[in-house]
Amino acid sequence: MKHAKRTNHREPRFVLREVRTADLDELLRLSRILDSINLPTEPDELRSTIVRSRRSFAGSLTDSAKGIYVFVAEDRRTRRPVGSSMIIAKHGTPESPHYYLGMMNEERYSKTLGKMFRHTYLNLRHSMDGPTEIGGLIVDPKLRRHPARLGTQLSFIRFLYMALHRQRFGAEVIAEMKPPLTPSGENRFWQCYGARVTGLTFREADKLSTKDKEFIPALFPNAPIYTCMLPLEVQEEIGRVGADTAGAVHLLERIGLEFLDQVDPFDAGPYYGARIDDVAVVRDTRRVRLMPEPSRAAPAPVRPHLIAVERPAFRAFCAAARREGETLFVSAAVLGELAIRPGAQAAAVPLP
Repeated sequence: MKHAKRTNHREPRFVLREVRTADLDELLRLSRILDSINLPTEPDELRSTIVRSRRSFAGSLTDSAKGIYVFVAEDRRTRRPVGSSMIIAKHGTPESPHYYLGMMNEERYSKTLGKMFRHTYLNLRHSMDGPTEIGGLIVDPKLRRHPARLGTQLSFIRFLYMALHRQRFGAEVIAEMKPPLTPSGENRFWQCYGARVTGLTFREADKLSTKDKEFIPALFPNAPIYTCMLPLEVQEEIGRVGADTAGAVHLLERIGLEFLDQVDPFDAGPYYGARIDDVAVVRDTRRVRLMPEPSRAAPAPVRPHLIAVERPAFRAFCAAARREGETLFVSAAVLGELAIRPGAQAAAVPLP
């Protein structure tokens, strides 16, 4: 009778790596769950994104500002991608500006009535020298409560990579968060604003904006939008996130991103951001040399780390480890399972 191979409980089940051409079908499945313009939901468009990502990781783009970096989480049991995240090196250029609505306040007081009001209003603004953007974060619904915390790993890997290749990215990073939607999946802000000034459905406008943004400055009014003139339910959703996005926002806030008082001009979803060098994951990432933990008891407690190696291709994993100076000690079983030689150069950041 054959016995099942015993698996060391410390061996990582998931590996985060750069996307491959063969990932197209699984990544397409994930993108349609996420339904975000950053990660295309059409095969040809996603194939083009994968090709650009491959060139970006290889450093073969003539203009690093055009870089797109797509990470996937691979389940080592099935060899299939079960999650993704991405970095857009620059969101906002002269050819394709970054448009947003700035949120501002003004106070009005009537001496006659003895009343003061504070009004919030939105102004259409743009940047032709935009920040780096993160997005495309999705975990297969079956694994969203997995102890490995894939969402955290996929979120952090983007900042670890930025720390390693700081010259490829801007001074600031932003993240557009998904707002609340109606039960039918519609966006109330678009229905009472964007649809009326463009004559387009949200889907039509969202898809068009990935190829041509000319219609935004051409049709969106330059005059401020006073939110008090909008339906109350719409006012309450401006700059808010949906229930499924709250966890991602909490994670970004923990590492230093904050609400920028800016919202998307289509759905009024909030933009969070920070200076890249101020993000905790970037600040705490260290270049290290990987060594197997001696069999004797460790002199200091271990803690979970996100660890990345770049040869022969970028990949990362989560493992218990301890750092002494520039050396990171990891279980010999983990290094052996992932075919990482002792002394390999890596980068690592502690996980919360």
